[in-house]
This record gives sequence, C-alpha cells and structure tokens, in this order.
Amino acid sequence: MSAALGVAMGVANAVGYLVVLLLSRSLGASDFGGYSALSAYGVLLSIPAGAFQVIIARRIAMNRAGEVTSGLRATLLLSALATTITVVLAPVLAAAFHLSSLWAVVLLAAMLPGMLITGCLQGILLGSHRLPALASLYVVTAVTRLIAAFVAAAVHADVTGVMAAMLTANVLTVLVGGWLCRRELRTVPTTGHALVREMLRSNSSLAAFIALTNVDVLLARHFLSPHESGGYALASTFARAIFWGTQFIALIVVPRMHRVDATRALLRATGLVVLIGLTGFAIVAINPRFWVTAAGGPEYAEYGPLALACVLLGIAWALAQLWLFSEMSRGGAVLGALTWVVTAAQIAVIALWMHGSGAQIALVCGIGATVIAVGGLVELRLRR
Repeated sequence: MSAALGVAMGVANAVGYLVVLLLSRSLGASDFGGYSALSAYGVLLSIPAGAFQVIIARRIAMNRAGEVTSGLRATLLLSALATTITVVLAPVLAAAFHLSSLWAVVLLAAMLPGMLITGCLQGILLGSHRLPALASLYVVTAVTRLIAAFVAAAVHADVTGVMAAMLTANVLTVLVGGWLCRRELRTVPTTGHALVREMLRSNSSLAAFIALTNVDVLLARHFLSPHESGGYALASTFARAIFWGTQFIALIVVPRMHRVDATRALLRATGLVVLIGLTGFAIVAINPRFWVTAAGGPEYAEYGPLALACVLLGIAWALAQLWLFSEMSRGGAVLGALTWVVTAAQIAVIALWMHGSGAQIALVCGIGATVIAVGGLVELRLRR
C-alpha cells in the first residue's frame, strides 16, 4: 500500500509538470512569473492544510479518546479568515505581483477553503491507513488541475482565466475527497481536545517550511525582470518536483515515529530521499537545456543550467521536509524554530545582496535548506 501511495504521488508530480508545460507556454515568461508568484502566495495561506493533515492522521492512528477528529470545524473558521483577508488585500497584491486584474487574487481567495478541507480529508485517509484511497485523492487533485490548465491554454486565458479554471478543479477535488471519506465524516467528530493549540504548535514548523520553499519565487518576481522571474519560476519547478516527488516518504514516516524502530526508519527514509534526488540530478544533467525547453518551450532555453542547480536545491528541500515532518509527528519544535531563523536569514541575504540572478537566489535557498537538514541529524544524535 505504501508503494501505491508513492506511485500516486509520483504520478501527481509528473502531472504537475504537464501543468507547468501548458501554462508556461500559454502565458509566456512574464505572465507565468506573475501566476507563479500568486500561486506561491496561495500556498503560504494554505499552510494549515498540511498541519491538519499530519495532526489528524496522528490522532486517528493513535485513536485516543477525545482526540480523534476530522478537524473540519477549525478548518472552516481558518479558511474563512484567510479568504476575507485576501479579498481585502486584493488591490495591493495585484499591484505587488504586477497582475492586470485584481480578480485573479479574488479567485485565489475563493480556493482557500477547498485547499484546507482537502488537507483534512487527506489526514483522515492517512490516519485510517487507507493509502489506496489517499493515493486516488492525490491523483484526482493533479488530474483536475491538468484539465483546468488544458482548458485555460486552449482558450488562451490570461492569469485571471487560469485561476478561474483552477477554482473549478479545486471544487471537484473537494467533492471527490468528501465521497472517499464519507464513512469517516459520518462518525468522526468535527473537533477534538486541544486541536487548535496543537495545530498552532505544529503549524509553526510547517509554516516555516512552506515559507522556506516559496519565498524564492516571490523574491525573484520582485528583484528580477518579469522575463527572468518567469524563467526562475520554471526552473524552480525542478526543485519542487524533487520534494513533491519524495513527499510520500515523509508522510509514511509520520505514523512510524511512535515505534521502537523510529530512528532506523528515519535514516532509511533519508537515504531513499537522497537516492531519488541524485537520480533526478543525473537525468537532468545529461541535457539541462533539453529538459527546460521541453517544459516551457524555446523561450526558456537559457535557463537550463539554472534548472540543474534547482534540482540540487530540491534535494536539500526534500531532506528538510523529511526531518521537519518527523519532528512534527513527535510534537517537537526545535527544527521548526531553526527553519524560521534560516528563512528570515535567507530573505535578508537575498534582499540586501544576492539578488542579481536566479542562480544567486537558488544558491542562498539551497544553503539554508542544507543547514536545516544537518540540524535534523545533529538533533537526532543528541536525542540518542
């Protein structure tokens, strides 16, 4: 069953590449950079989805009285707050991301409840050990986004049209996820003891990681030219492919952190992440220009070396993700705090100095993620 989840997340990752291929070509580098920045902002606001997934999975798996919950009540409240804030800030965000219409931001705001609810549904399936169903939900999420991107590209939609199509895909995903979890939704309470407090504690670590892996696109959009920001957005997709593609390893490790062989499982998972990452690097290194052109078209050909550098960045992100997820499952917060410090430091370094090119931004982010991964190893040795 774990293999099925890994395959599904690999398929979802591959489909995500097709989405990039369609949108990077149909929007062009300048608008693709704006779309990527807006999407990164949406990811930052949907941070609680990942925290709920981990917390709900742990609570359902441990099955303690008063703790088992679907988390839907808290999710609806948080998503309503995030949506309201985004709508109010729509004019400011549209100007900051150089968007032609604030409706793109409003449509993103409408997607936030679906993003958070999907995180809860994934947590229910993971905690119930329904890995085939969880795998199906990942595939559905990816395929609906692919269909939305295809339709948007076919009608030559701008960023606003793309966001409208993605909103439709978002709604369909929630409906499918609700159907997969229909049994649990009838029996599992919508809230649980100290859920919000635990979410805030765990959410801090996950929020730090998501900020770590998304601020680069925002900074690139601000400091680079519109065309260069689009090139960086495409190249950074190679980094995201690595940690998206290995995320199933981090998720599988979560329930195993309460077993006697937790340390061995974590070290094996680390080795597997490195192996997958180096395999991806070897494949791209054969002809980086070919891969980046295949993803975005001739307009992005010059960004082949940057895409290869971003693969290394992705390996560092994947390792940081693994160690942070393992710490979250134990209720720790040391690495989460370190990640906040590293994220703040790399923002300062990029803003004040290293923002002359996409390669400089990727280098700073890669060093930061490596510091976190090494911190995880040190923390493990101290605990042992």
